Amino acid sequence: MRFEFRLPDVGEGITESELLTWHVAPGQEVREDQVLCEIETDKATVEIPAPCSGRVEQLGAQVGQTIRVGEILAVFDAERPPVQQFSGEKHAAPAPAPKPAAPPAAPQVAPEPPPAPTGPVRAAPSTRRYAREHGVDLGTVAGSGPKGRVLRQDIDAAARRAASAPSPAPAGGEKRWRLTGIAKAMYDSMSRAARVPQATTGFAVNAAAFEAARKRLSAHTGTRVSFVALLIKALIPALKAMPQFNASLDDDTLEVIEKHYYHIGFAAYTDGGLVVPVIRDADRLSVVELSNAIENLAARARERRLGPDELRGATFTLSNWGSHGGQDIFGTPIINPPQVAILGMGRVRSEPVVVDDSRIEIQRRLNLVLSYDHRLIDGVTALRFMQPILAAVEDPLLLLADA
Repeated sequence: MRFEFRLPDVGEGITESELLTWHVAPGQEVREDQVLCEIETDKATVEIPAPCSGRVEQLGAQVGQTIRVGEILAVFDAERPPVQQFSGEKHAAPAPAPKPAAPPAAPQVAPEPPPAPTGPVRAAPSTRRYAREHGVDLGTVAGSGPKGRVLRQDIDAAARRAASAPSPAPAGGEKRWRLTGIAKAMYDSMSRAARVPQATTGFAVNAAAFEAARKRLSAHTGTRVSFVALLIKALIPALKAMPQFNASLDDDTLEVIEKHYYHIGFAAYTDGGLVVPVIRDADRLSVVELSNAIENLAARARERRLGPDELRGATFTLSNWGSHGGQDIFGTPIINPPQVAILGMGRVRSEPVVVDDSRIEIQRRLNLVLSYDHRLIDGVTALRFMQPILAAVEDPLLLLADA
């Protein structure tokens, strides 16, 4: 029996995807749940399984083609086809309305410039100076004045023609490419963020004890405890104490939606761009569990194997620009709407610090930068929010207060 399998909805409002690769070919026998193809959404690479066992009669799209949810992905000959997931009328792109036939337009012929003069150029000294100032060679200009005299208006016309003429391509040439996948998702997200009035406040804190605690915990547990995991442990009590930072803002109703669950996103760099995996219910995890979750999610992000549910629903985001490079000392994290705040951390480094009027010492310092939606959060509130976080970095024993 013929079964038309249409591209399913993979979640988060995604309406179209790019077909990356086929794992089957026409005429091939497949079994149910066998990997049919891979698609790339704005968030991740997703494997689409075969909906039934049977023979592939037809593939509905080519590699590199954009296909919308509800459009035919493949056609099967199956003995027991599943119930059709939808007709496609709701999701497929509407057919373009036919355009009324228009009478053929007369061909547009660009006017040709007047022929260049062949004899001595007739022009007043002021006109010659005007031509030099505008970079026009009088020998190429046909005059429209008496006896072919070149006028200023002739110079202007020649300058306009030169400006509109195609210029030679640069030696290196150009390359044009389309934003897709993660790059397009970043474009969309940052375009939304550009509409948010964002304020940023930076902090520097003595992180010697924080660094020592990380090393001791790593040695004690046999797990590489990360700074990000420790900072999330310091962050959770602050979010609980000031829930306006773990919230979203409904622009239509002017309502603040406080979240009393803690899904923490963290920035992960991949070859395709920056993605933000989400650690769900981070407040219920130990620092070792947080470290393992971060390592697992980051590795699968680099492999483009994260599912849609692992890339959505964050209530607060932590950005770690200190994990790359080493020369940078400051960054400005950008809010990821509908969230209202984001915390960025740099690299722990040795820096000279003025301790008092007569003494300077070298300390292990950590720079933290908080960006926040200024429509909801002001600078004083941001300072209050950061105080317990800074205190926990300076004295990690305070993290036990929330244990």
